[in-house]
Amino acid sequence: MALPETAELIEAAAMAEPDLLTTNSSLSLSARLQYLVYEPFKAVVGRKSRAKSFFTKPYLIVIDGLDECEDKEGVQEFITSALKFFIQHPSIPLRFFITSRVEQHIHSSCLKDGGVCLKDLASFCSRNDIQAFMRTVFDAQMKANPIIQAYVRHNGPWPSPSDANKLVDHIGGSFIFASTLFRFIFEQNSKEDNSTPMDRLPLALNINPGLDALYSQTLARAEHLPHFTNILSNIALLARPLPISGIAELLDIEAHQVSQVLVDLQAIIQVPGTDDAPVTFFHTSLRDFLTTESRSGRFFADPSFHVRLFIQCITCELKMRRRSPEMVIQPKKQSAAVRYALEDGQWHWDSAIPHFNAADLEVIVEMQRELVELHPYRSRALNSLGITLRALSARVNSVAYVEQAVAVHREELGLRLPPHPQRYESLNSLGIALQSLFEHTGSFHYAEEAVTRHREALSRLSSSHPDRPNLLNNLGTALHSLYRCGQSVPYVEEAITRHRDALGLQQSPHLVIARARTLNMLGTALLSLFEHTMLIPHAEEAISLYHQALDLQPLQHPDRPQSLDNLGVALCALFGQTKSVSTIEEAISAHREALSLRPPPHPCRDVSLIRLGKLLLSRFERKGSEADLDEVIPLLRESITQYPGKSIDRTTNLADFSNALLTRFAIGQSLRDLEEAILYTRELVVEHYQDGHSFRSSTLRTLASLLQRHFDVTMDDCHLNELATLQKELGD
Repeated sequence: MALPETAELIEAAAMAEPDLLTTNSSLSLSARLQYLVYEPFKAVVGRKSRAKSFFTKPYLIVIDGLDECEDKEGVQEFITSALKFFIQHPSIPLRFFITSRVEQHIHSSCLKDGGVCLKDLASFCSRNDIQAFMRTVFDAQMKANPIIQAYVRHNGPWPSPSDANKLVDHIGGSFIFASTLFRFIFEQNSKEDNSTPMDRLPLALNINPGLDALYSQTLARAEHLPHFTNILSNIALLARPLPISGIAELLDIEAHQVSQVLVDLQAIIQVPGTDDAPVTFFHTSLRDFLTTESRSGRFFADPSFHVRLFIQCITCELKMRRRSPEMVIQPKKQSAAVRYALEDGQWHWDSAIPHFNAADLEVIVEMQRELVELHPYRSRALNSLGITLRALSARVNSVAYVEQAVAVHREELGLRLPPHPQRYESLNSLGIALQSLFEHTGSFHYAEEAVTRHREALSRLSSSHPDRPNLLNNLGTALHSLYRCGQSVPYVEEAITRHRDALGLQQSPHLVIARARTLNMLGTALLSLFEHTMLIPHAEEAISLYHQALDLQPLQHPDRPQSLDNLGVALCALFGQTKSVSTIEEAISAHREALSLRPPPHPCRDVSLIRLGKLLLSRFERKGSEADLDEVIPLLRESITQYPGKSIDRTTNLADFSNALLTRFAIGQSLRDLEEAILYTRELVVEHYQDGHSFRSSTLRTLASLLQRHFDVTMDDCHLNELATLQKELGD
């Protein structure tokens, strides 16, 4: 309904004061609103002939997207003047309906004088509305599209309840985004697009909602503030939302410091009115943005931050235990951070495993040793300590830490006598520690005891217990170790059976990570059997299993490099039997990708360097491509820097590297290649092949030949004395 009566009043005001309508008016915004809006409206309302209808149907002025106005002071002035007007005229039949993202300058102005009815849309669940919208759109398409009708007749309802829920979750409450997705699903991109709505639905679940620019712009406002990065990473990586007080306690900072950062982020982060309500995202895509480095750039929540979060979880628990040693604290008496640490700390441990360094783990061990003495359930604290000691041993390659872990788990097991419900957990942990001790020492009896412990642990679980697949795999790994000790085929055959049993229990979609690991374990056991029997089907099945594991591990998955490495090894083993060029090509591709996913200082980078280097040398020997030789040399050069001392790997790598350099020298006559070959062949003679070594004589002869060649090329007599010494030892 229009108000034509106000036109003459507005025109009169503008005629009397032309500056009201100029862009750079000298009049305040409040004055212009007064003359052009409020006064004309009051005058018309005051006319008795219209008063009754006005009061029965008040006017509504809608202002959408107020936060998009760049003039923050102007926005605040508008809100202040409007509030003043309504305070002076509380019964006037006019209302403002303002929509806006939560910006501090708007929020504070609305709260200043009261009289504003604030409605937080985040507190209203739009899921049911989104579902209704989706049903309406899909039902309409169903009636109009014969392709969908035919699909439903043969396959049942579409979309399935599972896919419908995934789509609603992905939409995240945004009707604009929902409309975009529905158009994508039901509209063809071009005449050449032969996909159906059923084909496009899975693709829609990966579409970015297009909010990255908004996220970056909003985050930039607060990035100068203290603790910004830590607070943002905390919120992005938490297993579940925490209140402001919980975030502060977990980061060991003050609650007001968390609030200071969040105040400027209210457009994208739901900041509660109290310190005790959880801090959440307005849209689920913000978490994806923050955890995807290519999208978030400097705002990326690095997964290594899980290390700090886990340490802070331990710290929170330790503070609580110090206050109440050996006492069980009821959840309602725990702070939000302590409750989170106790319930969700394991999530951060699992996520931090690839990122821990030795110093981190040493700190955790010391805190956990103290927790053992304070914890009301000593066996539980011992279990955690033993697991950390095993992880520390893996980082520093120390048998001492594994021995400590075994001792800790033995004490834990002694506290969980039958019929303790967690005895199986202690048996499993001890079995894993014994397996690690076997790998360090090679002592057969450790592997035997590991098998015994894992068998007992399994015997205590029902066939449907969720931990059964994990224990089956651990038993399979221990049996595989026994096979490696004595080459007794029944051990590896039982290991294969156990891994197959575990795989059969991991069919659920939420077990894809565990399933991928089981596929790798089963593949490795089959490859060992192949190396014993040389039956090609065993190698082919192992390769197929590694491919299946890779299908479950996207590019950034932390286990993908190991699966690629396993695939490359299996293909190389198969190549040894078949000599198929395509097999070695695929093996090279697998190891090349694994290397790309293990940048320095990745602890397994040297493995990829060596394996890729050896395969490229094999291909060079078959095809004679200088490109392979040129790629091999920098790989092997880097690999020998990874091996200190007299490692057998370093010895082999030095020999391969020297031979590759010598081969390239023969082709290109590069003096640098010759001198580098001399350097590393000399190391073999001096440090690795001492008197009596079977390779010493042949390596001495190679070094003498290289020194003679250097003199022939350069006429430099710097190596002649060394050459004479070598010839004397050789008896030439």
